[in-house]
Amino acid sequence: MQYFGGIIAFLFISPVFNITEIKVIGAEKINESVYIALSEIQLGENIFKINKTKIKNAIKTESYVDEVTVKRTYPGTIEISVKERKPAYNIENNGIYVYIDKNGYILETNSEPYEAVTIEGIKTDLNNIELGTRLNEEDLSKFNDLIKIMNSLNKDSLKDKLTSINISDSNNYILNFKNDNKIIELGDTSDLSTKTSWIKRFIEDEKDKKGTVHLNTQDVYFSPAE
Repeated sequence: MQYFGGIIAFLFISPVFNITEIKVIGAEKINESVYIALSEIQLGENIFKINKTKIKNAIKTESYVDEVTVKRTYPGTIEISVKERKPAYNIENNGIYVYIDKNGYILETNSEPYEAVTIEGIKTDLNNIELGTRLNEEDLSKFNDLIKIMNSLNKDSLKDKLTSINISDSNNYILNFKNDNKIIELGDTSDLSTKTSWIKRFIEDEKDKKGTVHLNTQDVYFSPAE
């Protein structure tokens, strides 16, 4: 026992195991220096004295961080690997844009919109949001529908044309193709393949007209704006 105790003592005091390098892997949106600062790892400290769980929890306070791992590479390197979230939607709130990822995590607020679809009809109180948290359960319950809608639009090359989507009513999602002057009353997410084909047809056939495409009724029709 005394022998092993001596080995452990050696590992904790030997300068051979002092940290000489901190590597960050996967940093894209957030600068590597931010992750190093959050970790509070100091060059020169003993590699065995760091608390990996504490470091991971500290780094995950950054809203863009989805996953993080911390690895010791002997004798003196710490490797921090991060998987960052990516903005997928905007939410506009009194002139300020809230960036959220595909799972409803709130990433940042900005005076400029992200190049993505804007979600309208959100029930989450945007005046009291905390970065890194998620939208409320009512809003999140509609995200599976959002994914289905976006995937279907993508198959018909319509995803990049979509400007905004109102999710206040899951029985009638409202899509806005602003540049094509078309509002789409989609209904629910049933038979999306057929519905997106109708959207594409009306955008092409009524390209010079501003109006609403009604897909939430048994008889599909287009009503020009007055």
